[in-house]
Amino acid sequence: MVYSDHELAFVPEADAPGVGAYRQELAAVAANSRTIPHDEIIRKLDEAGKSFNVLIIKTNMAIPYTSVFIELRARYWGDEAEERLRKSMPR
Repeated sequence: MVYSDHELAFVPEADAPGVGAYRQELAAVAANSRTIPHDEIIRKLDEAGKSFNVLIIKTNMAIPYTSVFIELRARYWGDEAEERLRKSMPR
């Protein structure tokens, strides 16, 4: 799943030149992304870092609210299979 900052949709071009072009490029490469508040992206990153190695890529872009969090999931094992497994296990 790809998450991006919900706030990005409201950043005006006058305050952040290039934001419109960035939004178009992001929509083209992450068409199925979900927008969530920036602080939730940071929470997801913090939570993931507790169990997994996390790769952070920083750029010199100076447009606010351009965080993108990519959560990789095992393709061979879906949410439904995980739910069935958890329900079948004794507590």
